[in-house]
Amino acid sequence: MNRKEYLRIVRKQIHFIFDRDSIESELNQHLQDSVADLMEDGLSEEEAELQAVAQMGNPVEVGKLLNQEHHPLLGYLWIASMVILLLLVYPAFILITGFGYSIINLAIPTVHDTVVETYPIGIEMELPTHSVKIDNITLNEEGRYYLTYRSRTKLDYSRAGWSSSLFYLEDSAGESIMGGEYSSQGFGVSNGGKEFMWPEDDLLIVVGMDGEKFEINLKEYCDETRKKTFD
Repeated sequence: MNRKEYLRIVRKQIHFIFDRDSIESELNQHLQDSVADLMEDGLSEEEAELQAVAQMGNPVEVGKLLNQEHHPLLGYLWIASMVILLLLVYPAFILITGFGYSIINLAIPTVHDTVVETYPIGIEMELPTHSVKIDNITLNEEGRYYLTYRSRTKLDYSRAGWSSSLFYLEDSAGESIMGGEYSSQGFGVSNGGKEFMWPEDDLLIVVGMDGEKFEINLKEYCDETRKKTFD
């Protein structure tokens, strides 16, 4: 019996199929070492392989012994335990990494790529569903102003979701002065910027989703000489 046939018979006795390849590989390596030793004693490769195989013993009995050591029940229990562990660990991983992303996302204000001027604001607002921090007024290369912000969903409001419409901007006459906006969302947090036209009286009114208004006197934060409106 040659080595290939011997390994095939042994493999057939292993009931836990996931162990078959590793067992066959280990036996094959052992046979190769035996063949090499016998060839050093003067045997041809064919003679050495036949003798090495014969020295291994009955392939059926060898396979049964190995099957006892690699019992399929234990093997499948191990797989089941790995699946259960994965089902338990994966949600925790998502929660931890999501929370980590949220902390980073909340800690670092969003800055647009084309910003040429930044005026710090640092105003915090408490809305019914979110805590909002207005970070800066920024001016981009096109002469457009943005109010940048970060928000965090309050834990006692599970349906809050992530919204870029937590507030809007108007002038002191109650007219909307908003343009486009951008935002990014994380696990319970969001940040972004809302474009606006500079109001004539320099008063920017931030209107929360609950109707509460916050007044920002832009003259206190920004250089009047940089006032611009949309083209």
